[in-house]
Amino acid sequence: MSNMTRKQIKTLLVENNKRDAFLLRKKLVKTEEVQFNLTHAERLETAVSFLHQESFDIVLLDLSLPDSKGLETLLTLEKIAPNLPIVLLTGFKDEIIALKAVRQGAQDYLVKEQTTTDVLVRSINYAIERMHYLEKISQSEERLQKVNQQLERQVKNFTFQLEHQNKELKKLFLLATTDRVTGIANRYRLEDFLEREWGNAIRNQIDISIIMVDIDYFKSYNDTYGHLEGDRCLKKVAQTIDMTIKRSKDLVARYGGEEFIVILPNVELAGATRVAKNIQAEINVLNIPHINSLISDRLTVSLGVASTIPTINSAASALITAADQALYRAKKQGRDRIKISQK
Repeated sequence: MSNMTRKQIKTLLVENNKRDAFLLRKKLVKTEEVQFNLTHAERLETAVSFLHQESFDIVLLDLSLPDSKGLETLLTLEKIAPNLPIVLLTGFKDEIIALKAVRQGAQDYLVKEQTTTDVLVRSINYAIERMHYLEKISQSEERLQKVNQQLERQVKNFTFQLEHQNKELKKLFLLATTDRVTGIANRYRLEDFLEREWGNAIRNQIDISIIMVDIDYFKSYNDTYGHLEGDRCLKKVAQTIDMTIKRSKDLVARYGGEEFIVILPNVELAGATRVAKNIQAEINVLNIPHINSLISDRLTVSLGVASTIPTINSAASALITAADQALYRAKKQGRDRIKISQK
């Protein structure tokens, strides 16, 4: 086989024993499939110099050199050329340290006295192939790490976009379900809330109560003080009712015009009546002037209260109607009072 077609392996032999170096060179020359271009160093210092000057395919290393012995020899070369395969050359007495060296990164070890040409060449080829394989694994891991990092960036970006969209959706939801004038829930929010709580009351067979609140003689208030002041008055009353309701699971909504509704899940009639009295008292504390009211020189409210334990055949609208009828009786009987549904 000609030199042009033979596989070329550039080999650095680090061996201070001239006889062992001669025998190894002789064995490498014998092979026909591979041409070994051999560079010989007798000291670690010389080997390091060669590695700095040129590249090699493999190192054949004796751990017992004049200027270095044991694992330190291997570690020094690995530090200089971390991706270069190293096959150790050892005697019978050095097998234990050779095994330790393999665990430290050497590709293989050979006992000089037992090494034939075939074994030597096979070990060299195996070491080179194994190192190439490890390099490919390392490159694949690096690519995978880059892909993972890219995915992490994409996930973070996507999460940020979702969080931003979620915030925007919350803003839109609040805009869609909040009364513009008063800042409390509107009819859309009320209907959704009442439907959910009505179903919960049916499932658990618990009370649900409603309070209807109406500002007395609000039309004359608007006529007297103007619509801007009327809107301010609506907001004060709405916010006062909302602050009077202590539980987060309750709802205060604008029902229409100067009328408000309070939904109290899991509250019986007596409890709802106490809440209505608190609302009336807090509105009185506002002490809003109303010189054209027919019942007082201050703003007052009328309230109707209704409560029930709903059944599968009952409707939430019936409870609203009952509270509204109680409110109507409060207004008919002189306003500024609370009436309880008799249904």
